[in-house]
Amino acid sequence: MPALTTISLAALIQTFFRQHLIAVRGVSPHTLHAYRDAIRGLLKFAATRHQCSVVELALDHIGRDTVLAFLDHLEQQRGNAAVTRNARLAAIHSLYRFMAAEDPAALGVCHQVVAIPFKRVSARTITCPPRTDIEHLLTTIDRSSILGRRDVALLQFLYNTGARAQETVDVRLPAVRFEAPAQVRLFGKGRKERLCPLWPETTELLRAMLKDRKVPLTEDVPLFLNVAGHPLTRFGLRHIVQMRIAAATTSRPTLAETCISPHSFRHATALHLLQSGVELNVVRTWLGHASIETTHAYIEIDMEMKRAAIAACEPPGVGSSLPTWRDPDLITWLEAL
Repeated sequence: MPALTTISLAALIQTFFRQHLIAVRGVSPHTLHAYRDAIRGLLKFAATRHQCSVVELALDHIGRDTVLAFLDHLEQQRGNAAVTRNARLAAIHSLYRFMAAEDPAALGVCHQVVAIPFKRVSARTITCPPRTDIEHLLTTIDRSSILGRRDVALLQFLYNTGARAQETVDVRLPAVRFEAPAQVRLFGKGRKERLCPLWPETTELLRAMLKDRKVPLTEDVPLFLNVAGHPLTRFGLRHIVQMRIAAATTSRPTLAETCISPHSFRHATALHLLQSGVELNVVRTWLGHASIETTHAYIEIDMEMKRAAIAACEPPGVGSSLPTWRDPDLITWLEAL
């Protein structure tokens, strides 16, 4: 028998998105869309499983057994990795914790779903291009064209700030301070704000790019645009990086051996700052890591730092050895987010 909840399932889900995620938590559009896709997928799967329309779903229809079957479906039929499964489950956990707080009648079902554990996944090894590859990439871009000046400014900005892709495309011109001390205001995960210093070379490249666009430094416009003059997207950013990497591969074939994405620049920034002697907590603030443990992971991939540590610990005189929905309201509403 369906759960006798005091609030309809559709109302709970809409309130979760409108009030909890947007108004209270202030999540980014990227996070909002990820949550939307997870919940929409669960609703459609549950409707198929119970042979009803989504509008007929009650909370009991999407209890623990259905959620577990949905997670298995993601891995076995959709071919999703455990990491993707865990991301979908995190969104589902958030929704069910919210529903339990909003409607005590739903507490039993919600508690069982929230108790579903994440799958253990092996830690991914962080890889990043060496400093020489970054420098080579920047020097191979033809700066005699407007697009070339934009791209070198964009890639230099990525390397200077270590900004995430979404943070980069979200930057607007007023967030950049060109006078000393030059800096940029970035908004990271959870809309957390941080200030990141800019190198003189970066500000000069940005000035040249904006001069091409004939944009005053006081104008409130996106910092980076695509070739059509529209705000750059994460997908456009990835395309630019891939295009420039492919062009640089002709003169440095080893670039083809490493998968370099916009996020690779973030890894390179962290590692190269540490190699330059910047204190770990400063790097954490620079990148906007919530925990210093995240920043500490970069030490693990720096073999040069490991070798130096081993050499420092050797005794004196010892040589170094380096070892389908009938009521369109909810689904249509979710898709419009």
